[in-house]
Amino acid sequence: MPWVRPPVPEWVARLDAHGDAVGGARHLVSIAPDDLLATSRAGTGLDDFGVDSWRPHFDVLLAALEDEAELTTTGRLVARTELLRALRQRLLLTEAWRADPTILDADVPEPVFVVGTGRSGTSLLHELLALDPANRVPRTWELLHPGETLGPPDTVAAARAAGHRVHAFWADLAPAYATMHHNHGDEPNECIFATMLEFLSDQWGGTYEVPSYSAHLVAADQTDAYRYHRRVLQTLQRAEPPPAGGRWVLKAPSHLSQLRTLFAVYPDARVVQLHRDPLRTVPSTVSLMGTIRSMRCARVDVDGLAPLISLGYSLMLDDTVDARDAGELPDDRFVDVRYADLLA
Repeated sequence: MPWVRPPVPEWVARLDAHGDAVGGARHLVSIAPDDLLATSRAGTGLDDFGVDSWRPHFDVLLAALEDEAELTTTGRLVARTELLRALRQRLLLTEAWRADPTILDADVPEPVFVVGTGRSGTSLLHELLALDPANRVPRTWELLHPGETLGPPDTVAAARAAGHRVHAFWADLAPAYATMHHNHGDEPNECIFATMLEFLSDQWGGTYEVPSYSAHLVAADQTDAYRYHRRVLQTLQRAEPPPAGGRWVLKAPSHLSQLRTLFAVYPDARVVQLHRDPLRTVPSTVSLMGTIRSMRCARVDVDGLAPLISLGYSLMLDDTVDARDAGELPDDRFVDVRYADLLA
């Protein structure tokens, strides 16, 4: 069944009309780089964003958001919020690591990564594994606000509350989203929220209509994003370490395209790979991504999305099989799970 753009809630339409009234939403909501950088510095009183490996990706993303995404007024507000949050977290984390460099000395032993194409059951398995008291999972609010996790109790409480509100707001923007992908602040979530802070993440490419950024993401060396991901985990485990003898359990479908990089940064990782019929996963992914993009973008190229996802899944799966067969990936570190068996 083809994807149909969900109806726009009346309150969203009224908000978007404010942009129309002044000749376009960009006249109301700025996502200019200098403004974003100055605002994030002013909001934290900090100036150091850390090693500037992130900046080229940030610039590509902002250009794509301005030139390609056709952001509505609501979409620009959401984009500005997400960009400022990411910049704020970089400032806070850089300061935390400056104040206590031993945070980054901690080991992250034998993390487990749940991978698979989108809509193959990765969220379900991640949530099931989170029930094991020996496993530590990154919660949504922690991934959105890692820089606040080491703060005083009132700061932590505010970050947790903000994490709850983010996903509630997504459901307000598109009620259909809540029926597709349930989540709240204390539930485990994907590694792409950590790599957002390096501005090299499928979360940026998947939620906005930004083809040039998506192409940049495919071509980029993502080692720095995975190293930053590791630093985020080291910070989260300073606030709440895994149980004695336990381990991190992590998840993102996008890891499937970056397994060599994953093992370069986490050489003792274990990977649980989900397998589901692409005839099921591709339409479901198109529907989810179309709905998420419709919250932000006036136009969603759903006709181009389906063949792009089909090609991407095919290339990722073929490459993974070939790399495991050739010994380029440590096959003994993989566990394969069929979606049908997961539901049995």
